[in-house]
Amino acid sequence: MKHTEDTARQLCAIDLRQRGIDEERIPELVERFWPVLANEIRQGIADDPWPYAVDEINSLSVEYRTLLG
Repeated sequence: MKHTEDTARQLCAIDLRQRGIDEERIPELVERFWPVLANEIRQGIADDPWPYAVDEINSLSVEYRTLLG
């Protein structure tokens, strides 16, 4: 899970920078939204316990996509 989390955080930061999000906001937003990208990476498969409920991921996904425009 650690490798997936690291990759998701990196991808999230890239997405945010590409959308012109203020650099000062990026750490906070990455902390909030990395599970969205981790969920996409894992495609429903988890070797370790997955601490996020489906409803939570769905809600974060909508919020993240809205932020990205």
